[in-house]
Amino acid sequence: MNQSLISNVKHKIPSLKSSYLWNSFQAQWHHYFGRTDEAIHNWLDLLNQGSPKSRLKVVRYLIEAQAFQEARDYLERQESKQNDESAEINYLLARCYIGQALIPLAKKKIEQAIQVKPQNSIYWDLLADCYLELGDWREAIIALNNSLRAAPKHAEINYRLGIIYAFHDLYQEALMCFQGCCHLQPHKTVYWEMKAEMHLRLKQLADACKSFEKALRYGGTPDLAARLAYCYIQNNQIKKGIKYYKLTLKYEPDHYDSLSNLAAVYQNLERSQDALNLLENAKNIYPNDPILLNNYAFTLVHQGCTRKATEYYREALELIPNHPLILYNLCVCLTRIGNWQEGIVLLNELIEIEPNHSAGWVLLGNIYDQINQFDTAIDCYNKALKLA
Repeated sequence: MNQSLISNVKHKIPSLKSSYLWNSFQAQWHHYFGRTDEAIHNWLDLLNQGSPKSRLKVVRYLIEAQAFQEARDYLERQESKQNDESAEINYLLARCYIGQALIPLAKKKIEQAIQVKPQNSIYWDLLADCYLELGDWREAIIALNNSLRAAPKHAEINYRLGIIYAFHDLYQEALMCFQGCCHLQPHKTVYWEMKAEMHLRLKQLADACKSFEKALRYGGTPDLAARLAYCYIQNNQIKKGIKYYKLTLKYEPDHYDSLSNLAAVYQNLERSQDALNLLENAKNIYPNDPILLNNYAFTLVHQGCTRKATEYYREALELIPNHPLILYNLCVCLTRIGNWQEGIVLLNELIEIEPNHSAGWVLLGNIYDQINQFDTAIDCYNKALKLA
């Protein structure tokens, strides 16, 4: 009887373990589990396998793994060949050079890539990186504007432009960039937050409040609630400001800025005990903050604890000697408890630091008036009047 013959074709099939796909899979597996050295070894094996096509995808993996020299060696060999991938090879070489801090070389290579493919926004982004590394932010802006022309709907390019403008105090230009980001991706918190910050720098408080509200809606954090509260207070919407400071402290009871700022709000509303409770909590977090100590002392004065306040003003001055506001506040306390001589000494120090401190001259005149040195008091009052 005739039987079918079974051919053993195993020897005709390349071993799976020596195939491109297997090595690629192994490399990805090692990389995923943080075994970078093993992943790089596998990727290099892939590059060393003879292939008529350049394996730029593997090179990108090497660059991401910061194996810049290995990627560069392969790319420089490929660069000598005439092929249609010259732009991409130059781009990847530029990335290698940046990784090795060879910025002028990187700039040269990415410019060559742009000459071939000027419509590729990624190339312009890398050129902007080069200019920023070289300290030329204006040229970086030109490069990013070209990138934006190539990819007008890319919100991240607008964001980078906005950050550069904001860093160099060009707040109106930065605001326009962040507005573009919000238009392109209206649900991304960080875009609304940066837009709000620019409104705040430009003293556009109502717009800042609206933008912080959007930022809080799309990604609420205690910090954002605190920034919104600050804006409301600055915009004289005190109830809303208190509401959002309380919201911040509900989720982050040790939020230092909220404790300090809400205490200041309560003090202005003559709720001294509420202010003092918050300042106590803040003082437990940062006991050596001179501004906090000043505010704590100020609140104690309003509760009639002048001598105790004097101690905290002295502590604050030890941390930042000759601070005009703290010096003046201490002198007010000294005047209230009748410590005339020390008050005169400290007020003279204050006036030496700030000769035009009119309140200081008035207070000094009051002390001389109390100790019956009327001519000197009149001289002090006259100096204060000239400064008024």
